[in-house]
Formats: sequence, C-alpha cells, structure tokens
Amino acid sequence: MTVNCKYDDGTIEAHFVAETEATDYGVPGSPTWHEVIDDTIEIQTLAILGVDVDPASLPKDLQTEILELAEDFE
Repeated sequence: MTVNCKYDDGTIEAHFVAETEATDYGVPGSPTWHEVIDDTIEIQTLAILGVDVDPASLPKDLQTEILELAEDFE
C-alpha cells in the first residue's frame, strides 16, 4: 500500500510517499498493521521558502537530510 505524509515548518514544505508492508506478531489470530518500509520513502514534492525545488537537483547530502524529516512517517 502506498501512503503519504507532509512536513511543513514554514520554511520547508515536503510531501513524502512510501510503501508499507503488512506486519503481525507472528502468531495465529494476532492483529495486523502496516509499517512503512524505510528505504521506499521518497520526496514527492518540495518547496523551500515558497519556491518549488526539484529534489533530484539537490546535493545527495541535502536530499538525505530532507528525507530524515519523514522520520516520524507512520
């Protein structure tokens, strides 16, 4: 399942997308839930100070830092 989230601190606005996988406790009858697969998180759109920015045009180190803004992606 594809999920999305938004980060907006007034300076940076980023929309992220990611894939999830069904997870359970591994015993019959246990509840199931979806967890984000960390390495599938991507920056879908990005604006800095109100200016749209192509995330692919940013240095890799900066892309990594922006991806870390999705740390609380649930």
